[in-house]
Amino acid sequence: MKRFVLFAAAVLLLSACTRESVNTETEIETPSDAAVSASAVQTSETTAWPLPPDEAVFVPEATFASTPEPAPFGLCGVRFSDKFSDTPVKEERAYRSSSIGISIETKTVKETYGKSVTYYVADLYVQDATSIRTEAARGDFGMRYTRKVKEIAADAGALLAIDGDTYTHVKKSFVIRNGVLYRDTLIDGTDLCVLYRDGRMETKKWGTFTREEIIDSDPWQVWGFGPALLDETGRAMEISHELMGPNPRAAIGYYEPGHYCFVIVDGRGESGSGITLTNLSRLMEDLGCKAAYNLDGGASAQMYWDGEIINRSCNEGRTISDIIYLLPEE
Repeated sequence: MKRFVLFAAAVLLLSACTRESVNTETEIETPSDAAVSASAVQTSETTAWPLPPDEAVFVPEATFASTPEPAPFGLCGVRFSDKFSDTPVKEERAYRSSSIGISIETKTVKETYGKSVTYYVADLYVQDATSIRTEAARGDFGMRYTRKVKEIAADAGALLAIDGDTYTHVKKSFVIRNGVLYRDTLIDGTDLCVLYRDGRMETKKWGTFTREEIIDSDPWQVWGFGPALLDETGRAMEISHELMGPNPRAAIGYYEPGHYCFVIVDGRGESGSGITLTNLSRLMEDLGCKAAYNLDGGASAQMYWDGEIINRSCNEGRTISDIIYLLPEE
């Protein structure tokens, strides 16, 4: 009887130790939020959809999980406090809230960038770089659809929007939108534009970067149309490119973290002849940008403001795959 009691006690002790071991292993395998590194990624959900068999299927691969330390008073600090408002204020071509500031100008100049050039500049201030968002034609960058800028912007609830890089113009490319990696193929000869979560924006000349460097740098948006419009010092360049001739243009420019611009240049028909890439480069330097990037142009080049397209779009615009936009504050 004594031996049986000792044996039963030993079994109970062994069982308790085993349960403790299992619990300990479970805790180790589930890291706390503080243990997630700045470069960690997490797998995002994927959804199947019909595509022609000759087209490469692309799906969300990863979501970038890092969150930068918030800058004091936001990215713009206190020196640009006049660009924001504690309560939203909307004017004819301007808007201020606690998170974004927008003002839009239309200018027509002669001889500077061509015989006569009309362009639209949306000057943007944001307290957080994630206020600069992108939207796909059907709300999912895993789908190969196109729609008009006005339709995409209205569905997204945008206040201000311009056309994006038309990521569907090639079957494979490098696409990160709103912190999600959708495609990871670099296209030969294509410059990239990277907007980081900390507010910096850089253009990457082809041959000067790797896929891994971009992914590890905490990107919020990566665009792949191009080319880059300014050199590494922010100076204009003579640009040789297959699309270098006069055309309507769309571009995004960068001044400093929290300060950016959207630019649309009219062209064709009654709107004039458009602008060359070299002259667009000069325009972005004249605006004071430190970096600038060419987006989809021609009939795609449109600026949406408060429900309407405000530039004189060529042929009323074509259908495109994506926009860049800002939301009004709720």
